[in-house]
Amino acid sequence: MGMTNWSGDFEFRSPARIVFGVGTVERVGEIAKSLGSKTPLIVTDPILHEIGLTEGAEKALRDAGLSVEVFSGIATEPTLESVENAVDAFRSADRDLIVALGGGSTIDSSKSVSLLLVNEGKLTEYHQSRVGTDWTPPRKIEKRGAHIISVPTTAGTGSEVTAGSGVFNPDTGIKGWAGDPILRPSVAICDPELNATMPPNVTANTGADALSQAMECYLVNRFKPTADTLAIKAIEVIGKYLPKAFANGQDIEARSAMLWSATTVGVAFGNGGLIHNHTYSEVLGDVTHLPHGRLLGIMLPHILDFNFPGCHEKLADIARALGEDIDGASTRDAAEMGVIAVNRLLEEIEMDDKLSNYGVTKAQLQTVAERVWAQHGPRSALSPRAFRTFDDVMDLLRQAY
Repeated sequence: MGMTNWSGDFEFRSPARIVFGVGTVERVGEIAKSLGSKTPLIVTDPILHEIGLTEGAEKALRDAGLSVEVFSGIATEPTLESVENAVDAFRSADRDLIVALGGGSTIDSSKSVSLLLVNEGKLTEYHQSRVGTDWTPPRKIEKRGAHIISVPTTAGTGSEVTAGSGVFNPDTGIKGWAGDPILRPSVAICDPELNATMPPNVTANTGADALSQAMECYLVNRFKPTADTLAIKAIEVIGKYLPKAFANGQDIEARSAMLWSATTVGVAFGNGGLIHNHTYSEVLGDVTHLPHGRLLGIMLPHILDFNFPGCHEKLADIARALGEDIDGASTRDAAEMGVIAVNRLLEEIEMDDKLSNYGVTKAQLQTVAERVWAQHGPRSALSPRAFRTFDDVMDLLRQAY
């Protein structure tokens, strides 16, 4: 694991509980009861509800003797309006627990619902400013809301175990982020069978998300041995199983491996942090509304090239994790093998792409660069190589264009 200086100190927060395996969604009733629930609300999006992906959870909750309601109004890109509608549904139906069944958008939305149930003010007051070096939000989350049982149907964001919630504000055109350990779900039920319906493009997008988060976390420039151990193992598993899940969505072993990786990476980066790639993807997503994982996959090779001078040892570790034989190679050569291996993996899932192929304009690049530069400070401080000028930011966008 690179060259670790064991004289450092760190803090690590563990997730409350993870229940993992094929068929584990059938335990949601038992788990909800153990949290004291009698009237749970399943929060999901309309597509998952329409195709029947919530039926197993509904049955398990009813079989446990619980009164179940379903709110299926979560937007694919979570919005303030859909969160507020879910809060109204929770209160009007007198619910006492949230089962967040869906992808990162649904689980993030559910965290914001839980927040608003017991904390005063508007959701936007709890969002980080993401400008300059101080991201402190106007208001601090003081109270823990309803318990959340997260049930991920994608394998990428890690939201099922993280303490952050991103919700798009149409008035500003920016996704705002609230974050606090209070928001972390009480239990994550990770059932790989619920991932089997993902089409290849979604598998690629979410897989690129998990890969980028693992790599960004591993490259963060601080002492974090527990997060690093989780991140590098996840990179190894993603390298082996993401192409298989992309090629055959019904491969349950591959789906299980990817779901484990995404969840594990959520634990890792929730403690270890992220670097530049997520800043780009978040801002690009606000401006272009392209999928988060797709943007991460497009930008990742350029982020690695930029940071290369400051992380030879860690990129060599990544090369080994991705199956490269680096024995006898110099550290720099091994690092180059790591970058090549990442690019090859992205090609296998058809992620070797350009922003211009999705209608992104040069004017949008300027807007993105200005926003990234305005908020780069905290993640630059964690990166192997910090941005020093606006041109550094713009050059990477030009390369990805």
